[in-house]
Amino acid sequence: MDFSSVTDLIDGMKEYYDSHNIRKSDIFMYEELKEGRNTDPRLRELIDRDRYGEYIGRCARSWIDSDKSGPKVSDLTFYLRPDGRVAGVWNSINGMFDAYEVFDYHDGYYTGAMYNIVGRMEQHMNFTYYIVNGDGRVTEMLNISGGMVALKGEYVLVRRTVVDCEGDETVLVSSTDLRYKKTGGGYKLIDESDNMAESEPEDRVIDDQKELCKQLKKAVKTCGTLEEIVNTFFDVIKNARENPEEDITYTAGSSPYEAFGLPSECLFTLMRWTPAEDDEFYQLELNVTFELNSEKIPYDNKYNVEGPAALRESVLSSESFNALKDKPIRKISVKVNET
Repeated sequence: MDFSSVTDLIDGMKEYYDSHNIRKSDIFMYEELKEGRNTDPRLRELIDRDRYGEYIGRCARSWIDSDKSGPKVSDLTFYLRPDGRVAGVWNSINGMFDAYEVFDYHDGYYTGAMYNIVGRMEQHMNFTYYIVNGDGRVTEMLNISGGMVALKGEYVLVRRTVVDCEGDETVLVSSTDLRYKKTGGGYKLIDESDNMAESEPEDRVIDDQKELCKQLKKAVKTCGTLEEIVNTFFDVIKNARENPEEDITYTAGSSPYEAFGLPSECLFTLMRWTPAEDDEFYQLELNVTFELNSEKIPYDNKYNVEGPAALRESVLSSESFNALKDKPIRKISVKVNET
């Protein structure tokens, strides 16, 4: 395994998903899990001390610690293999759904595949490579955002985290986000950001999203096709004041998050994000809903990485757009939200 090769990381992840079934995992036994947790006497030592990859499972799910911001985790349970190594980690998030990280061991590293579970429905989450030294301690983590979703997407985000050991404590050395775009021959690095760098104060550029909203509402009334709606959105935001903090996103298709209680109807959303006065964000949001009955539409989630023009072309060539472009449109909604 070449850990510097994104192709190798993706291929290894795909091989895992092709050969593993979460439902057949040793730790995935609902009836037994419901009866009780933490029954193994070895678990107390795992939780009380800094062992097995420095709180294995907490690394990729950094918000598990109670002193971190994020979803509240009501419990944390490690499941051990007969040889003492960790088979998986379970935690309950906000009391709404179960989160699992299931581990698979190799020579010099192991992998953690994450799943969120609601009842009998599951969602593939991130996939992590844990690289270990000769003592079996984790020295580096390579976390692929979205896990199985990344296999189908246009972009891949890898978070590289390097840790060291000082006595019994684990210290964070570095954390870097690496964003890649799929190419014909593999993956091209298009963005790199240091998560530990101190941000420099800068004047935020605030433009008039509300005025753009008025323009967009008026313009889409004359649109007869989905392609016209997409082109109109990009034509209108082209008139906005140049803003380096602008972000544009596209989300469409049957939501993969229905299991978490979110609406089950098909999504088609184009959004432009810009700063508000109080360090929050304005969202200029275009939503289209369709007459689909129960038909499932391929899911896409795309970002403004190479500029609005490139995103427009990516939207128009996406699986979700092509599956929806001839469907009857039920409603078009344009609004501005503030986060």
